[in-house]
Amino acid sequence: MVNCPTCGNDSWTNVSCITITYDYLKAMKENSPSYKYGADHPDWANIARVENYIMEFQCRKCNFLSPEICY
Repeated sequence: MVNCPTCGNDSWTNVSCITITYDYLKAMKENSPSYKYGADHPDWANIARVENYIMEFQCRKCNFLSPEICY
């Protein structure tokens, strides 16, 4: 994992994992409020596929959250 952009720490905890379903992908493409990463990652709606997933990591030092799309 990369260093935290806030504090420089390199230790992270996995806090959530969302599997992309057909309905969630539709919400991503429509930038629905249920898709909480739309403002920061609008491009994910174009590259995500059903059964990909979004993992959210939290810095162990400052609690900064960082989502990652995984294929």
